[in-house]
Amino acid sequence: MLKDLFALAEREGIAIEWWDFKPPLEAVYWATPGLPPVIGLANSLATTPLAYFRSVLAEELGHFYTTAANALPVTFFHYRDRLTVSRAEYRARKWAAIYLIPERKLYRALRKGIREIWELAEWFGVTEEIMALRLNLLLGEKHLQIC
Repeated sequence: MLKDLFALAEREGIAIEWWDFKPPLEAVYWATPGLPPVIGLANSLATTPLAYFRSVLAEELGHFYTTAANALPVTFFHYRDRLTVSRAEYRARKWAAIYLIPERKLYRALRKGIREIWELAEWFGVTEEIMALRLNLLLGEKHLQIC
């Protein structure tokens, strides 16, 4: 399933580069007008659990689909700057959760009796944080439909 994410990046013309980032930086998305977008991945990701790697790469792809500008780590001088970056990160993470965990497949897993977040995360090959976000999104969507 990781190769699907790489294939998606290739279809979208996103270059993926491997770098020696200093922790805690693991990945970045960079887009400059007139140049192909780039996702930079830390070399250390190659040795992390597959679920973690998939979740990180999907979130970076999420920036391509949801962020109009770069969302690189910055020094904050104003609170509004921090809010802007936080919103961009949330949108990218939300895209990743929805992409990696389609609603139909999530319902199928739940019908099979898979209920714990850690079990669902293993089933979908994602982190527990991405799984929890997807469940919250699903509950929020259903709540909004009921109201």
